Amino acid sequence: MEAQPITLYVRPECELCEEARGALRAVFADSPLPPSIREVDIEQDPVLHQRLLTDIPAIEYRGELLAHATSRLRIQSFLADVERRV
Repeated sequence: MEAQPITLYVRPECELCEEARGALRAVFADSPLPPSIREVDIEQDPVLHQRLLTDIPAIEYRGELLAHATSRLRIQSFLADVERRV
């Protein structure tokens, strides 16, 4: 079974966004089938920019959003919680 994709919302020159990238890499470092991770620059979409500016870096998984996604443990917990609800 293929893993569900994850969207990472970022903006240029964002140090916290770099932390989020690293945390996501750490979460899936040992996974034999890591999910695809699509990065979206919120500055390219005025609606996303307004909606997520104070929440980035954020990840979206199965339609649910985790704001301030910079911690590996927080991301792992979020993903597990979403999977339990599916």
